[in-house]
Amino acid sequence: MLAKKFALGFGIAVLLPMVVHYGVSTFNPAPKWRNYYQYEYYNNYEEEKNASPEEKAKKQAEIQKKDEDYRKAQNSFGKSLFLVAIPVGLAAIIFGSLTAVQAIGTGLMFGGIFTIIDGYCWYWSELQDWMRFVSLLVAFIVLIYIGYRKMAK
Repeated sequence: MLAKKFALGFGIAVLLPMVVHYGVSTFNPAPKWRNYYQYEYYNNYEEEKNASPEEKAKKQAEIQKKDEDYRKAQNSFGKSLFLVAIPVGLAAIIFGSLTAVQAIGTGLMFGGIFTIIDGYCWYWSELQDWMRFVSLLVAFIVLIYIGYRKMAK
């Protein structure tokens, strides 16, 4: 029976962040590297060596434009994921702490933590310091509150 509880909790913990991630990706797809970068740079050394300065400058401008487009798409997806993952993760942690079925509660709590981590991983570099601090502080307070409420009994 313990193994079944562990499997259930583990499954919830692994699947929740995936459901959130791919749910967001359904409505705001994550950029795929191959859609922005083709192997069209220089096919061989001779082609690059024989290119005129104008051709090299044009190729470099194309590469920079693709870089910019890719970064914008990454930021758009990361922001969407962050805005969904943080509240869903916190809700899962809170709901998991209130659930009477131990395996489900534990799975939701771990899944919520992993969901929050996924949201941060995609958008951390774009967040301002105050946003990092406030959102992490909220998550920390929720965990401490739940810990005291559950462990004090």
